[in-house]
Amino acid sequence: MLKILKINIIFFLFVIVLDASYGGPNTSDPYESSNRTIHEFNNKVDIYFLRPVSVGYSFLPNPVEDGISNILQNTGEPINFTNHILQGEIKNALSSLMRFVINSTFGLLGVIDLADKINIKKNDTDFDKTLERWGAEEGNFLVIPFIGPRSSRHFAGSIVDIVINPLNYFLKDEDSIIRITPTVLYAVSARSGNMDTIDNLRETSIDYYSSLKSIYYQNRLTSQNENSEELIFDDFFESLENEN
Repeated sequence: MLKILKINIIFFLFVIVLDASYGGPNTSDPYESSNRTIHEFNNKVDIYFLRPVSVGYSFLPNPVEDGISNILQNTGEPINFTNHILQGEIKNALSSLMRFVINSTFGLLGVIDLADKINIKKNDTDFDKTLERWGAEEGNFLVIPFIGPRSSRHFAGSIVDIVINPLNYFLKDEDSIIRITPTVLYAVSARSGNMDTIDNLRETSIDYYSSLKSIYYQNRLTSQNENSEELIFDDFFESLENEN
């Protein structure tokens, strides 16, 4: 049964990536009807569950919120490391590895972003950017239940990142509530950090769906134009030389 499930997952990823490779331009939305239906569902989940929880979360003391955010970011460093390797960015991979080791030990499991304090800057990446580096196109626009806007390539990359995240294997023998806690905390933290932006967009948009799609692609374009070859590792050693 497990073998069949794995085969189905691999086939599903293949179809998604194939769709990304031959999909139209970035704004291609051939599934708009079903996307809008899922968008309405996600909107209700946000209004009746995610937003109220996020409002409560925002009342936590800032040091507690910062600590939770730092822990969540630290758990993503192994994914950053793996994808930087796959993208051929060895310096960035070493930076991610050093950040994870330093913050997981001296930074109390990531509560304190000690690596940032010694000038080892965070450089997020994911398997979506790996697929982009390998030549896969953005693909069609999708709205995923509980997740929201994704291009087909971005969605395929998200699935792979979940599979390769070591945290999932570390927690595999724990209760379901413990396993899903990091994901829920990440969603609540992200929603709390964008509270005003999301609320204002929903209240002022003539077409909330189209507005979200537009902002999603604007953010994607900004992310893709960022220089992923920053010499983060070199900056770290340069700062040490300046101190000496």
